[in-house]
Amino acid sequence: MGRWVKKSHSVADQVRRGEVASVYCLYGEEEYRREQELNQLLDALLMEGVRELNLDQIRPGETGTGSILGSARTLPFLASRRVVLVRGIEELSREQQEELLAYLNDPCPTSCLVLTARRLDLRTRLAAALQKKGVLLRFDRLETDSLKESLTAAARERGVRLRSEAVSLLIALVGDDFRQLIYNVEKLALFVGEREEIGAKDVEALVGETRVRSIFQLTDAVSSKSLDVALRCLTSLLESGEEPLAVIGMLGRQIRLLVRAKALREQSIPVSRMTHELNLPPRVTAALAEQSASRSWRELSGALQSLSETDLAIKTGRAAAPVLLTGLVWDLCRA
Repeated sequence: MGRWVKKSHSVADQVRRGEVASVYCLYGEEEYRREQELNQLLDALLMEGVRELNLDQIRPGETGTGSILGSARTLPFLASRRVVLVRGIEELSREQQEELLAYLNDPCPTSCLVLTARRLDLRTRLAAALQKKGVLLRFDRLETDSLKESLTAAARERGVRLRSEAVSLLIALVGDDFRQLIYNVEKLALFVGEREEIGAKDVEALVGETRVRSIFQLTDAVSSKSLDVALRCLTSLLESGEEPLAVIGMLGRQIRLLVRAKALREQSIPVSRMTHELNLPPRVTAALAEQSASRSWRELSGALQSLSETDLAIKTGRAAAPVLLTGLVWDLCRA
């Protein structure tokens, strides 16, 4: 029988205890934590000395990739098991899906299949088979409170204390992309040195005053559908060396805030209470409530889809990041 694993439990620990499933599927939009868990799982499944000989990696759509079934049916070499890692199973062709389904009905006892995906439709035959035969691990984007707790803990692990106003400002500036946030926490820990405490002024100093203004101007322009202003802010950020994925994170957080503000507004929640719910200053909350009224649910859904598609396109190098981001800003402002 398949099973879900609670977030408090580690599949790597279970593997080390000898509890090895025939297939693991790690999915969800929170890439940083998903990759962390994946690396821990691979370390537990294969010792370092035999990994190169017993780990096959398959990426759907890439030329030269081997057969999932063929790799999984290959016997391990000088090890107790073989691991087949398939990244991005949402990109599997119909033929590859059928091949995978056939394998799940009769898995090889000396092989372990590890799958990853950004999205997994649990209504499909493949998802049903994975739920029945293997272990599913889901990694959703963290909510604001969980983000703050995780970042505070990450700073503590690096020997520094992250003040509450600093973590709030960091999320406001960087967005809710966990990888980018952790990267900035690491930079801040080095920045403060022996002082061992990170305040809001440290965050401002690290990212730079010009960047702070450009970020707020960009997200505000997108929220208010001011295309010309948004494109100018985007150009300024990219020319100053801003990471494209960081821009995606900022814009993604802003659209999700608009979604939450619209939902609260439709429940007739007053701005004073929305301020508490969104954990934002009153002026910012009031602006979000007003901006959300000009967007339909269909438009907001389309904006989230555009963000996801652009994020994937940048990570897979389908086109130049500035071109993709310009198209995204155009879509978000015209939605």
